[in-house]
Amino acid sequence: MLRTFSNSLLQRRRQPELMDSPDLEQSLHDEALAGLRRINRWSRTGAAVWSGISDLTAQSAQQELTILDIACGSGDQVLWLSRRLQQHGVRHRIHGVDISATAVAAATQQAAQSGASAVTFHQCDVLHDPFPLPQYDVVMNSLFLHHLDEPQVVRILQRMAAAARRRIVIDDLRRTRLGYFLAWTGCRLLSRSPIVHFDGPVSVEGAFTDAEMLLLATQAGLHSVRLQRHWPQRFLLTWQPSRTGQS
Repeated sequence: MLRTFSNSLLQRRRQPELMDSPDLEQSLHDEALAGLRRINRWSRTGAAVWSGISDLTAQSAQQELTILDIACGSGDQVLWLSRRLQQHGVRHRIHGVDISATAVAAATQQAAQSGASAVTFHQCDVLHDPFPLPQYDVVMNSLFLHHLDEPQVVRILQRMAAAARRRIVIDDLRRTRLGYFLAWTGCRLLSRSPIVHFDGPVSVEGAFTDAEMLLLATQAGLHSVRLQRHWPQRFLLTWQPSRTGQS
């Protein structure tokens, strides 16, 4: 039953999501990943991320653009981005990292089936493990920060800033009444997975408001960030280091 918005959204309420359970049955995990791919296509997450890096592609015509996607899941966003870069004639190399071996295996299989030779996936605890490379032109994540406690978000932002030569791009949910309604209805219309049905609305309850996200960015030392709202009740946050250091 759809919960009362006023009771669940005034304060951030982060709860364990079924998708994050380490003992989740693989068939249920695979079904949920398929549902999330469908939802991401519907919500045009890839287009939002592209808008955050498209200006860099013109500058990268003569060199390889390197990208790290943190918490890549089953890799659908990475593969979409690789196809888009290829269409624009941009040489690129993308690494997707995720703590879930199941997600990395699914992403690797997708990459092999689509012939995406510029994309590789790696299992990695992004809070603690080193990234495959020390630095990338772009470090990005989508629909990840709402899974974390506030100190973990600050830690991830700091790690992203240290690894990003040119740009950080983050796309995530906004904690709003409309966002909750869209998550509750959209997850049921676009997926049969009970995991997705539960996790979608819970994700919105654990998401940040615009003001909360900007405060966390400031706490991480990321000043002059840009936050834009887009459909469906999401934000795109971008930041780039100054020539003299992070600012």
